[in-house]
Amino acid sequence: MTTRTRSDYEQFLLKEIRDMPESELPKIIKPIHFLKEEVFQTEPKKAEDIEMFWESFGSWRDERSSEEIIREIYESRKSTSRDIQL
Repeated sequence: MTTRTRSDYEQFLLKEIRDMPESELPKIIKPIHFLKEEVFQTEPKKAEDIEMFWESFGSWRDERSSEEIIREIYESRKSTSRDIQL
């Protein structure tokens, strides 16, 4: 089993990119940027960010009864009728 270095991966990536049509390159940049910024975050999460995340969870507070809330949900639904013919 061969161990690849960072340089090996970079060369492989560059070769793949070079083989692509120029018009397709913007499509490649978006997912790479997303992976770099969102998935493979290099900055450690701050304690306050983690605390704010956990504080976003909790029970629902409302002055209305559960029946009133359910009735509002049903009343807000919109029905559409579609005339579909196959």
